[in-house]
Amino acid sequence: MSSLPPQRMGPGSPSAGGTRRGPGQQGGPPRGLTPAQGALEAERRLGLPCYYAGQRVAAVVGCVACQFQINNRAVLPTCPQCGELIWAYLGTGPRPIPEGEAPATPAATASEQPGVTVQDGVSIGGNTPSVTVQEGVRLD
Repeated sequence: MSSLPPQRMGPGSPSAGGTRRGPGQQGGPPRGLTPAQGALEAERRLGLPCYYAGQRVAAVVGCVACQFQINNRAVLPTCPQCGELIWAYLGTGPRPIPEGEAPATPAATASEQPGVTVQDGVSIGGNTPSVTVQEGVRLD
């Protein structure tokens, strides 16, 4: 089992002196993380939205360990190839929201924040030259 990726070499792996387990019986993410914490860690590391086995999400996802890809339409399974629990979203567009999860509210823009005023044509003071914006100018 030395061909397992580093994230699957948990305390139960033979190299760590543990018992050998088959695919789908890995015992969850390494380092004692819950599946949800493992998905957040993978999301931070990969820069892609990640999900874990048991979430209901309709999307094209890939296993973070072996890159096995599926077009999922129901509850995410463990990876049939390596037993990994974490899946990365491979589609384009906004992050799909798993069933039962509340959509994240977008961050408020500066104009929506209380106490912030947006104005055009305000002098910053001093000897700052003014800036003029022109459209259709060629820089040949």
